Amino acid sequence: MEPISALAAATIPAAIGYAWWRKAPLSLALAVAILATFGLSVLAARLDSATGIYGFWDDLLVWKAGPSHSGPLSYVTMMFVHAGLFHLVFNLLFLILIGPLLEERIGAVRWGVLFFLGGVVATLAFEAVHIADQFYYILGASGGLSSVFGAFGRLYPRERLRIWVPIPLPPMPAIYWVIGFVVVQFLLSLVAMGGGPLSGIAWEAHIAGLAFGFATAPLVMRIPARKKPERLRDFSALRPLAKGAELDEVLGHLSKEPLGEVQRAWLEKFAAKAVCPQCGRPLRFTRGTMRSECGWKLRIT
Repeated sequence: MEPISALAAATIPAAIGYAWWRKAPLSLALAVAILATFGLSVLAARLDSATGIYGFWDDLLVWKAGPSHSGPLSYVTMMFVHAGLFHLVFNLLFLILIGPLLEERIGAVRWGVLFFLGGVVATLAFEAVHIADQFYYILGASGGLSSVFGAFGRLYPRERLRIWVPIPLPPMPAIYWVIGFVVVQFLLSLVAMGGGPLSGIAWEAHIAGLAFGFATAPLVMRIPARKKPERLRDFSALRPLAKGAELDEVLGHLSKEPLGEVQRAWLEKFAAKAVCPQCGRPLRFTRGTMRSECGWKLRIT
């Protein structure tokens, strides 16, 4: 393995070690490792005039060339290598926006199992589909991220998510996004069979990763978590403000959510939808208190 490739591989245990040592979110630490690996891949392409990026990829990707196959370590390292800027940005955005949301609720160990094991299963599924091919390679974090997304849909199916897509869509329950993801991936895989730019995307790995996360999420939750849950709080004081089904649903989530950061997110959403009982103006949630412009306020203990 070339020195730059070895340095890129070393960012993975370094990120895991940093997250454990500093009690930082594992998902964000891995995002930094992915970004660092991309920077090293650009450096490798510029320094090696003979093989360019392909020497770097040979060291870290899962590939097959006739009877030859990459080593077992590549099933992990390939998750941190990306083919281009768009591929990198798309996966990083998904990792940063969705990763911490689930990790904070289930803990870093469980999240890490879903991400890494889901990525390996997704790659193996891709290889099973392409077993007759003489040559292929696969790279990227999409399989592991699909696993995390599938687990989120299984564990929190009714939580409303707003996900950036090319067309504006309203917030929808997570399970709807999961179903839509499977349908879109299946349709795109059919289109890719005809060739073109979509044929280079491992659609089957995305579906396999999501299926793995969705199917195994309850089993992964049996892994003992070191993270101590925060106390449940009494939000009954908000009941008079919960006018309508949407606010009722938010209040229901609040009453069951033990994590402080998630509670604050739900409280901010509640304030954005509720109105002041005195003046009818919108509310805002700041410093643990629901407030209105007229001076009305309600402290949330």
